[in-house]
Amino acid sequence: MLIESCLQRVTHSVTISVTKRDRTMDETATPSFGAWVRRRRRALDLTQAELGRRTGASAATIRKIEADERRPSRELAELLATALAVPADESAAFLRAARRVVAVEHLSPAAGPAALPLSPPSVGTPHNLPAPLTSFVNRTHDVAAVTTLLRRSDVRLLTLVGPPGIGKTRLSVQAAEVLLPDFPDGVWFIDLASITDPALALATIARQVGVLPLADVPLSQRFRTALGAKRVLLVLDNCEQVVDVATDIGELLRACKGLKVLATSRVPLHIYGEHEYVTPPLSLPPPGTLPDQMTAFEAVQLFVTRTRQHRPAFVVDTANAGDVADILYRLQGIPLAIELAAATLRRMSVAELAAALRSQTGWVEMVQASARDLPPRQRTLSNAIAWSYDLIDPDSRACLRHLAVFVGSFTLDAAAAVCTGATDASGRALAQSWLATLTDHSLVTPEPDRWRLLEMIREFAWNQMTTVERTQAQERHARYFRDLLAQSAGQPEAIEKDHDNYLAALHRSIDQGETAAALQMCSALAWFWETHGYVREGQALIRRSLALQGTLDADQRINLLFKAANLSWQCYDFTSADEFARQAIEIAQAEQPARLAALFNLVGRINIERGEFSQAETALQRSKVLAHQRPDLLNPGFPTLQLGEVAWACGDLVTAQALFDEAAALLPDAGPDLARAILHTDRAEIALAHGDTTTARRELLLALPHVRQHERRIRFWLVTLAGWLLADSTQDNATLSAQCLAAEEGLGERGVPLSPIYRTLIAQRRQRARERIDAAQWSALWRTARTWTPQQALACAETWLNR
Repeated sequence: MLIESCLQRVTHSVTISVTKRDRTMDETATPSFGAWVRRRRRALDLTQAELGRRTGASAATIRKIEADERRPSRELAELLATALAVPADESAAFLRAARRVVAVEHLSPAAGPAALPLSPPSVGTPHNLPAPLTSFVNRTHDVAAVTTLLRRSDVRLLTLVGPPGIGKTRLSVQAAEVLLPDFPDGVWFIDLASITDPALALATIARQVGVLPLADVPLSQRFRTALGAKRVLLVLDNCEQVVDVATDIGELLRACKGLKVLATSRVPLHIYGEHEYVTPPLSLPPPGTLPDQMTAFEAVQLFVTRTRQHRPAFVVDTANAGDVADILYRLQGIPLAIELAAATLRRMSVAELAAALRSQTGWVEMVQASARDLPPRQRTLSNAIAWSYDLIDPDSRACLRHLAVFVGSFTLDAAAAVCTGATDASGRALAQSWLATLTDHSLVTPEPDRWRLLEMIREFAWNQMTTVERTQAQERHARYFRDLLAQSAGQPEAIEKDHDNYLAALHRSIDQGETAAALQMCSALAWFWETHGYVREGQALIRRSLALQGTLDADQRINLLFKAANLSWQCYDFTSADEFARQAIEIAQAEQPARLAALFNLVGRINIERGEFSQAETALQRSKVLAHQRPDLLNPGFPTLQLGEVAWACGDLVTAQALFDEAAALLPDAGPDLARAILHTDRAEIALAHGDTTTARRELLLALPHVRQHERRIRFWLVTLAGWLLADSTQDNATLSAQCLAAEEGLGERGVPLSPIYRTLIAQRRQRARERIDAAQWSALWRTARTWTPQQALACAETWLNR
């Protein structure tokens, strides 16, 4: 076997330094994989940059592969096999050696690399593909996906669709470069951006392919005569404004069996046999990615590369990594937006640009390039979006403008309410029609049962609205989500999906001085805020709502003051918590004395959290007495449970255990319950203090279904699980406990510190775990687990607990 014979002689003992030193030696002696690639590239008369272009990789990546400093991914290896004209029957061996899936000494012998044909089919392939003036970011997955589709016999027409600036043109050119060997009779690029008449578009295509105009001879016949069975690829760029040419393209494909078309368009062509490839944004670094790891992501690569065109020394470092990430997330990985943002750095710093994107309206106009040779539609984000906006009908434009009031995703009913003022069948039908048009033109992004606008399109649409339109859309939006919230009470998953829109509606009500509406929404959202980690936002919104002018009855005011105090202590704003609780107690003493049990229970919690255990015990004893008098208003198990926490914090484990047992007998058994989450987690800690790991495990399992409902209780539970894992002295358990503690810290970033006793346990357990793990491993574990979501942390933790 040809490739196997060559690669059989590769030895794993060749080091990078030896490879570099031996570049000038005879590579036929014992070539490495990288040396074979270099020799093959040179035989094909390709530069590293050219090979990179054909495979979607940078010249630097090719250099590292040839120096054996880097192994290609499977996707890149497949592209290399094509670009290097590796025969089909040798590709499997090539891929195995490229990835070291098998040791090379196990490959069967065959002829050496010199026996490979030295002229690939692509040499001499006629084409007019534009040579890019800037480097291509490594979109190897997309290039591989597109080329794989076009190599299938059943794919004759492939349309790259996506919103403005997503990189459809660059991807099409890069894929066409890779496909040159597959179309030896020609690969022709036709830019239709300046053409609006479908007839002229067809004439442009014919002229580029060399089809001569003949009177009274149908176009399909002229193409059939000129092309016959030739293998030709047409790359038709910017088809959206001449989409009616699609039927003629279909006719050409039927007439010429060797012809294939790769089109780019913001709207699908909608003809029989069309395959669509939705061009994705560039990959973004996950939150918490270290500066030296950020350049592994496509969006960062593009931003750095384009910024270095005018700031050659630019790097992502500790000082600017946060701002770079903010910029790229705001721009949502859209290549054109990133390129324009990089150009904007000619006149402002990274920090200034990040701040402007976070706070400034009209930033789609601000982000712009100064290059004179760019088409007008590519000089600003606004121009790029306007190109699509001008192609749709007036009603769809009005719909897009109204959709700008949504924050995040939205449903069909929500769109109908905002765009038509009605959610009946007629309103839904209209909205459905407009959304279909906007989706086709890549101005709205579809999701399962929902839609959303990219931020740059939302900003553009917002700026297109008149004052009257904006007021109407905001009023409809606020009214719809106020009504929806009343129906979604007690359904946290439903609230989560529309939380950003609920907040927008609430802000609107506050800004308009609509006291009743604002307070009603705060009351409905308070529990969600508490359980899902939005305590700071919730506290601020309730405070603003309580400051509005308006009349509330005693019960309503006590409810809101209670929730404000509850959120305030969870922000560790004890001054505000005390003040809200004081006001509520004063009203209750005067008008609603039956509410005092719950209020004193709240005061007990506030004092536990700040470590004032004597004051906590006094308030909780009062609460317990009152709760026994009116258990219908407050289950006495609640203050009893918290008295157990006071005893535990003071070191009286016997009393704590007795109070926990008493609370267990009083608290409800049915359904997820915050008190049960606290009870079983605290009982597990008492068991650990006694060295009883069996009971601790049982209590952790009992707590699990209850803690899922409350993000802060998940954090407590993870700390206790870390303690249970550390009770076993094995290295594996120390590693798992470190991940628990890292996850707790990450989840706490938008929350608040845990109770004093748990903060002590965190410090102790972190030190014990760190003593058993070397520094490098600790750093890697901590960095990864710290980014986990609550769901990821619980999934891992449950697996460990059930081993």
